Amino acid sequence: MPYKLDFQQIRELLTQPEAGMGYQIVESTMRDYDSLKGVVLNADVFIPFEKIQKIMGRQYVSYSAILLEAEQPGYIRKIRVISKEIELGEGKYFIKSNILPALKANITLTCKSENFKRFSDYKNDRRITASGGLLAGTFATTEEDARNVKTGTDAINRYAMPSDEPAIYVFTVKPTEKTEIRRGTVEPAYGKPGGGVEVIFVNGSSEKTVTGPDTIPAK
Repeated sequence: MPYKLDFQQIRELLTQPEAGMGYQIVESTMRDYDSLKGVVLNADVFIPFEKIQKIMGRQYVSYSAILLEAEQPGYIRKIRVISKEIELGEGKYFIKSNILPALKANITLTCKSENFKRFSDYKNDRRITASGGLLAGTFATTEEDARNVKTGTDAINRYAMPSDEPAIYVFTVKPTEKTEIRRGTVEPAYGKPGGGVEVIFVNGSSEKTVTGPDTIPAK
């Protein structure tokens, strides 16, 4: 069963970095004091790893459908973001590889007129600020790599997103020159191959740098 987060928990997660485009890896202390690890989608719904295949393995289950199924806020006492590295050793959802992911890459600076794309399952993507910027720790990809993506299904496979819902919403990011980023390669995860370019906006991006979303075909 997925679980909705309360307002304070949503606010807390939005101050923390993503693990990939559209999701965070967390450890939650539940109402009965059980500790569960899992993913949070769009900073507002928690899915334990033990339930992820059942809930998200149904082909094209939508984010809105997951929200409808989710328990109301109050089931989670505490929630904290944990590193993807903690889960790599379990080998069930992540595959160890020699790929250098963005989280391990050195910080570099964007060039003038360099553009990026963010593929999302969420039209109301919470990582996009009200002033049209990105929150710190938000993932995207390069404009060049995004040309390999023709459909939302291409996106979830290339960027190894946990949901099987096609990521049909595409945001364009045009950061100011010398914005801090980390650039790497998406590791295989959730039964998806990865291999795309991933970019972390270390401190986010300034206002009026994000436009969209545009939409692409699901498949």
